Amino acid sequence: MSDSARILIVDDEKPLVDLLSQALTQEGHRVLTARDGIDCMNKMASFGPDVVIMDIMMPKLDGIDATRLIRRNSSYAGTIIVALSARSDEETRARMKEAGANLFMRKPFSVGKLVDRIGRLLAAGTGMV
Repeated sequence: MSDSARILIVDDEKPLVDLLSQALTQEGHRVLTARDGIDCMNKMASFGPDVVIMDIMMPKLDGIDATRLIRRNSSYAGTIIVALSARSDEETRARMKEAGANLFMRKPFSVGKLVDRIGRLLAAGTGMV
């Protein structure tokens, strides 16, 4: 990714959050983290992310419901949402797609591949504010 983007990482697994945060920061992006869907929604307006990396299974408010809430707000129409889950069944994928995710990746995944796929989405003009 060549241009700097604002990326919100929403996941309750701290080691993964730290790994993604470090990789994306090294690429020159501004990164903020949230521990669950409620924390995500509280940070959306102030941070205005270009990309949200959203875990599906989280306490309080899961990634599917948080994605639906983001998509209901026209201010975030261009925000890219990347769904992450250890579950890769068709039902989970379909629910995230219906909720509004742009991309689904199964855990575990290659951080390099994730960074590359986000870069392609940003380069295509999807999600840039």
